Amino acid sequence: MMPDPVQIGDLSERVIRANDKPVMPEGDYVLVVLHRALRWADNPVLEAAIAHAHALDIRILVYSELDENNPHASDRLFYFVLGAWRSLAIDLANHNIQCIQTIRSTNDELNNNAPDALRAAISLAAAVYADEDPTHWDRARQQRLLEIATQAVFWVDASRLVPVQQLPAGLETTPAFRKAHGALRDRYAEWRKQTAEDIAELVPKVKKSPMSRDRYDFADYSDEALARHVSKCKIDHSITVSVEHPPTQATIKARINTLKTDILTRYKWIRNNPALEHSTSQLSPYLHFGMLSPHQLYAEIESLDVPKSYTWKFRDEFLTWREWSHYRAFHVPNLHEFESLPEAAQQTLLTHANDPRPEQVSFEDVLKGNTLDLTWNAAQKEWLNTGWLHNNLRMYWAKQILRFTDSPQAAWKTACYLNDHLSLDGRDPATYASMHWAFGNAKRGYSERPIYGWVAPKSDRAILKRKGMSEWIEARQ
Repeated sequence: MMPDPVQIGDLSERVIRANDKPVMPEGDYVLVVLHRALRWADNPVLEAAIAHAHALDIRILVYSELDENNPHASDRLFYFVLGAWRSLAIDLANHNIQCIQTIRSTNDELNNNAPDALRAAISLAAAVYADEDPTHWDRARQQRLLEIATQAVFWVDASRLVPVQQLPAGLETTPAFRKAHGALRDRYAEWRKQTAEDIAELVPKVKKSPMSRDRYDFADYSDEALARHVSKCKIDHSITVSVEHPPTQATIKARINTLKTDILTRYKWIRNNPALEHSTSQLSPYLHFGMLSPHQLYAEIESLDVPKSYTWKFRDEFLTWREWSHYRAFHVPNLHEFESLPEAAQQTLLTHANDPRPEQVSFEDVLKGNTLDLTWNAAQKEWLNTGWLHNNLRMYWAKQILRFTDSPQAAWKTACYLNDHLSLDGRDPATYASMHWAFGNAKRGYSERPIYGWVAPKSDRAILKRKGMSEWIEARQ
C-alpha cells in the first residue's frame, strides 16, 4: 500500500513500494536518492517525497553519488553528471532542501563524506524514495539500496511520459505499443500538470533543512572547479569532457528554442542529414540524465501553434520509440546482452560466425576510427571526440562493427563498450534498442549475405548523397 500522501494526482501510478519494510516515524527526514532524475522541476521523485515529508512533518534530504569503480567512469561522464548536480543543488537550496552529492573514491581529498555516505544517510531516514530506470546499471544501484535500507523504499517512474507499469504487458510490436501508449499520452500530460500544481502548494509547508556548513554539494563550483575535481578522480581520463554538450539548464533551454523555431516543422525532411547544423534536437543526453523531463519536452512541442501533422514524426520518435525502448528494457532485463537478441538473429549471425572478415581490425583501431570505411571512421571519431552522434549515423555505425570484429558476440560486446563508455546518452534503453535493431531485431534482409546472414546490412550510399555529408566526413578524417 502507498502512504496516503502519495495518492496525489499521477503519483499514485508512478510510485511503487519496493520492499515490505515499515516507514520509520522517528526518522529525521525523507531521503530522496537521485541517480537519473537530476532536476528540480517536474520531478515525481521529489514530489512524492515532498508529499510524504509534509504528512510526517519532517524535512527532506536529497542524495546522489558517483562511483570511481563504475566500468564506464570517465572525465566525460563525471563532468556531465557534476554539472547536472550543480544545477540541482542550486534549485534545492533555493527551496531550503539540503543535498549530499558525493563521489565514492579512494582519494581522501574527494571523499568528503562518511566512507559509505549512502548507508549513513539511509540510517536516519523515515522512508526512501528513488528514481526507477530499467537498465542493468540502474537495477544494480536499486539492489544495493534495498540491501542497505531497513525502512520503506519506494521506486518512482520519473523518466517516461506514461509510467511503464501502467501499460499492458505483452506488447510485442511497435504498432501495438504505439496504440496502447498513444491512448494514454494526453491523459498523463494533463494529470502531470495538475500534480505539479498541487505539490507546489506543499513545498513551502515542508519543514526546512538546516543548511549546515558541513554539507557537501556542487552548487558553488565553477566550470573550472568541476573540471579540476574530475581530474583528481581515478577514472578514465582519455575520454575527455564534451565541450559541445555543456551540462547546463541554459543549454537545454537554447536547444528547445532551436527545436521549436528551426527543427520541428521540418523534422521529417531534415532528420536524416547529420551535416545540417540543426537536423535534430541533441537533447538525448539531458533526457538520459533527467535534467529534462519528457513531460517538459512534450509540453513545449504541444505549445507550438502548428498542425500536429507537422510535428508528428518528432513526437513519434520521442514518445513511441523512446518509451518503447524503456518498456522493452523493463520486460527484458538483459537487453544489454547478445543473448537478448531475437533467436533468429542470433542463429543467422552465429551460422556465419566463421565467415572470412577481410576488414577485421584491432579493438584499438575500432576505438580510434582507423578502418578502411571513411564514413564509419568519421562517425566513430565524432562519438569519440564529442560524446554524441546523430541517430542516422548511429544506425550505420552499429551495422558495420560486424565487419570489423572476429565474431558476432565480439561485435556486440564492442558496440556496447563504445556506447557505454563514449556516449553521453549511452547505458540507456534507447541506445541498447538501437543496437538491437542493427543486430537483427528488425525486418530481415532480402538475401543471405556473408557475415550478416539474414540480418540486413546498411550501406553509406544514401548518406553520401546528402548535402554536405562528403565535407562532414572529410573534416573528421
